[in-house]
Amino acid sequence: MLGRYGGLMPNTHTLIVQPDDGRTLLLRLIGAAKQTLDLFIYEISDAQVVAALVAAAHSGVKVRVIYNWFSFTPRMQQSDVMPTITALTKAGISCQEAAKKYEVTHAKTMVIDGTTGIVMSFNLTSDYFGQTRDFGIVTTNSVEVAEISAVFAADWANQAPAPRVASMVWSPENSRNRLTTLIANAKSTLDLYCEEVEDPGTLAALVTAKERGVTVRFIAAVLSGSGKVNGNARGITYLKSAGVNAVCKTFLYIHAKMVLADAGQAGSSAYLGSENFSCTSLNHNRECGIIFPDPDLLTRLQTVFNADWAQPSVTVVPDETPLQPCS
Repeated sequence: MLGRYGGLMPNTHTLIVQPDDGRTLLLRLIGAAKQTLDLFIYEISDAQVVAALVAAAHSGVKVRVIYNWFSFTPRMQQSDVMPTITALTKAGISCQEAAKKYEVTHAKTMVIDGTTGIVMSFNLTSDYFGQTRDFGIVTTNSVEVAEISAVFAADWANQAPAPRVASMVWSPENSRNRLTTLIANAKSTLDLYCEEVEDPGTLAALVTAKERGVTVRFIAAVLSGSGKVNGNARGITYLKSAGVNAVCKTFLYIHAKMVLADAGQAGSSAYLGSENFSCTSLNHNRECGIIFPDPDLLTRLQTVFNADWAQPSVTVVPDETPLQPCS
């Protein structure tokens, strides 16, 4: 494995931090594919990534892509999705619209030759390699890779998957339970990033953690749209009113979804993935995340989080509107 991937992957798990790490490892892994490559993706248009996938297909690799479609507007389907899908299809890549049974297919995973998996919070468009805080995990754990492959195969065939691996986090199958359990098991600290902050269940779990003495720090995005100045104001207000240290920052766009529990202590672990703290993300989407204990990766996550925490926060105008229960 080391020789094949140029010495970049000495461990079972390897962390990707955006925008710091860019495309380097991702492109190297795609370029190293020999037989198969399966990709779940929400958005894809980055020229370098597309070129690498096309090159893989031309070299004889069987490439399959499940892409989000039905939740995009017709304009976005034609302007943002179809140009890339057309280019991939012309290169002999099998591309399939994600199933309508999911409100959004928001998972971002890749499996190469059945031996290497990648779980990402970032999309494969150029913005996510330079303008967002995001993360990814490369795994060579055979059980984890096999489950990512199995869920992809089930969705490709429009069948119901049956994920069972404890470290893997899937929406809609188990993400709510896995994330609230991770939060509930924290003993001293929780550091979190999340783009969307509105799910009453996970936010209540954070409040409960704070009430039992866990130090909670939460970095969220400023969500604008639908006439709102900040679509996260309601969730941030809820957390702050309960004493949780929750902020919004704009030095980068906070697109990451990360939970780091008990950093620097025995039993520490972290979650990274595509799941937002929203009812839709946890209950109705196809999403994927991973939980891992690797000390060196957790140390880097803590370093990045501490640096980001020191960046200026923006003022959040309070919104006392009650959080809406999930349907």
